[in-house]
Amino acid sequence: MLAHPHTLAQFNAWANARLHEACGALSPDQIIEDRAAFFSSILGTLNHILLVDILYRERLEGVSSSFKSLDERLHDNLPDLSAHQREEDQRWLTLTADIGADGLEEPIGFWTLMDDPDRWEVPKHIYFTNLCQHQTHHRGQTHNMVSQAGVEPPPIGYIEFRVDTDGSFVTTPGTD
Repeated sequence: MLAHPHTLAQFNAWANARLHEACGALSPDQIIEDRAAFFSSILGTLNHILLVDILYRERLEGVSSSFKSLDERLHDNLPDLSAHQREEDQRWLTLTADIGADGLEEPIGFWTLMDDPDRWEVPKHIYFTNLCQHQTHHRGQTHNMVSQAGVEPPPIGYIEFRVDTDGSFVTTPGTD
């Protein structure tokens, strides 16, 4: 496992905030411009990240998701999407705050969102690690698109991330 699920949730909240802030320097047209990415645009990719965050949380909470596909559009503008992402990041911080190491081997079962869904079952530590890897993967794509749009995105790697003693997120000195 990369790290405890709560540390992964802290990292994701930190990286999401930094990336969304960089995206805020772009015009609405730049945010929705088709960049030949898997989810078309910066907005499409950020929507996908949020959708999967929600989907993974719903599965953990035993909630049946209303999502039918991984490319559903939750928001049509960056401010609304960013606000929703911050709310979802906070839900993950709360959800993972009290997870004990003893429960991380417990299996979680879920159905995939495909035309012909598959049933998966994995240990919770794999589930949490996969969510973090998924977010990191698509943030990397977004990071590249932001750079191509002419804005220098901030470092958002795990090595740059740390939590201060007061619980606030800080960037490792020398990385900004």
